[in-house]
Amino acid sequence: MLDLKKSKVRWDKDNYIPKKVYGFETEPFKGTTEEIARTFLRENQDTLKLSDTLNDLKYDKTTESLGASTVLFQQYFEGTPIHGAWVAVHIDKQNRVFMVKNDTVPVTKLNEKIASAKISPLPENEIDSVIDRKIKEYGTLNTDIQKESMIYPLKGILRYVWKVKFGTKEPAGSWILFIDKTDGHIIEERNVLRKADGKGRVFVPNPVVTLNRDDLLDEADKDQDIFKKSYKTVMLKDLEPGGYLKGPYVDTTDTPNSAMCSNLDFRCTREDDRFEEVMAYYHISAVQSYIQSLGFNNDKGILNHPIKVNAHGGTDDQSYYNPSPGKKDITYGDGGVDDAEDAEIIIHEYGHAIQDAIIPGFGQKSEGGAMGEGFGDYLAGSFFYKFKKNESRKVKIAEWDAKGYERGPQECLRRLDSNKHYPEDMQGEEHDDGEIWSACLWKVRKLLGGKKADTVILESHFYLSQYSDFRDGADAIIMAEKNLYGGKKTKGLIKIFKDRGIF
Repeated sequence: MLDLKKSKVRWDKDNYIPKKVYGFETEPFKGTTEEIARTFLRENQDTLKLSDTLNDLKYDKTTESLGASTVLFQQYFEGTPIHGAWVAVHIDKQNRVFMVKNDTVPVTKLNEKIASAKISPLPENEIDSVIDRKIKEYGTLNTDIQKESMIYPLKGILRYVWKVKFGTKEPAGSWILFIDKTDGHIIEERNVLRKADGKGRVFVPNPVVTLNRDDLLDEADKDQDIFKKSYKTVMLKDLEPGGYLKGPYVDTTDTPNSAMCSNLDFRCTREDDRFEEVMAYYHISAVQSYIQSLGFNNDKGILNHPIKVNAHGGTDDQSYYNPSPGKKDITYGDGGVDDAEDAEIIIHEYGHAIQDAIIPGFGQKSEGGAMGEGFGDYLAGSFFYKFKKNESRKVKIAEWDAKGYERGPQECLRRLDSNKHYPEDMQGEEHDDGEIWSACLWKVRKLLGGKKADTVILESHFYLSQYSDFRDGADAIIMAEKNLYGGKKTKGLIKIFKDRGIF
C-alpha cells in the first residue's frame, strides 16, 4: 500500500487528489505489466481517490523504454472519454511500481456536474459546417477528418465536445479542435505540426544603412570584406519539414533552384544565390509578425498565410506583386543590386500584397496606384525606422538598391519627406506621385507615433475601395483614428492633408 507520508507527492489543488506520487518502490509483482498496474490501482484506489470499481478506467496501451514500462489508462464517464484524464503506472524491469501519475476527474465531481446535466446537442451537419469554416481559414484539407465524442474539463466545468483532428497544406498544419456539442463554440484549437527554426544571415535593412556609407558598390554580387560587419545572424522561424524556406507567411520555392538545406543552416553571404531567399523569408515574416502584434491577427489577420516569392525573377531591375487570379505572388529582379538584397524593396512589394489582401484590385484609379506606391514606401520606412541611427537616413528608401542603377549610383530610390504639393506636382507616374502620399503618411506617423500610425493606416484600408483616390484615403485615415483612438487627433490630421492640398 502507498504511504503518502513516505513518498513524494504533487497535488491537484483544484480536486485535492495526488496528481503524481513517486520516491517509493513496491515489492515485485507477478503477471503482465497490465495486470501489475491493475493490481496496484485496486490496492491504492482510496489513496489515489479513484472509483471503487475502476470500471471508469480503460486500458489504453503500454510503452516500453530501456528501464521501465508505462501502462496508460483512459478515464471514461458513461462510455465517453474525458479529455486529459489519464492514469499512468510506471513499472521497472523487476516488476516494481515506482511512480504513478493521476490526472483523473473525481467521480463525485463527475456525478455532480455531468450526470444531472441535460444537453441538447447540435445536429452533426451544423458541427460539420463549423469544421469546414475552420479548414478554409487554416489552408487546404489534405487528410481525412477524424471526429471523436469527448468530455472536456474547462475551468471546473465539464462539457460534451467533439474532438476533431485533420491536416492542411498551404500552409501545412496538423489541427486539433474541441467543439462544444451544444452550441458549436470552439473551446480550443491548436496546430500540433512540429515546425523547426533555421539560421540565416541578412542585411537589416541594407549595408548602406548598417555601415553608414554611401560609397558601396554591387560589383556583380561579390562579397567584399567591407560587408562583413553588415551581416546579422537571425533565426528563421517555423520552417516546414523538407529543408526549404517555406513557413507560415513566406514560401520561396518559386525561386529557380530554390534554397534547400537539410540542417536548416542558411548562413550564406550575398554572393550565394540563397541569400536573397533568406532575406525575403526573414523580413516578410518579421513584418507579418509585427502587423499581427498591432492586433491584426486570427480572424482579423491581413495576409497571415504564405505568400509565394521568386527571389531571382530575372535580369531586369524590376520587382512586382502580381495580383492575377491564381498568382498573388511577389517577384524580385536581379538587375543592378539584386532587389531582394535590400529589405526595403522586399517590404515595399509586400505592401502591395497587403493592400490587395484587404481590397482585391486596389488602385484602379491613378491616384490609387500612387497611394499603393506611397504606402509601400511608408511601410518599409516605418518598419526599419529604429534600425537607422543616422537621422538623415530615416526618410530615405532603398539606399542600397539605388547604388546599382545602370545610370550610376543614386542617393536613394525615393524619400518620405517630399515637399510635393497636390495637385500641381502630380506627374502621372505612380512612383513619383506616390511621394505625395508617403509624405502625408510620414506626417501622420510624426503626429500619432509609430505604432499608432501604423495601426491607423492599416485600419484605414478597410474603408477604401478599388477606385479610391487621395481624398478617400485621407478621409479613411481620419475615420480610422476616430474609431480606434476616439478622434483626439482629428484636427491635426485634417491639417496634414490641407497643407498638402488634398483637402
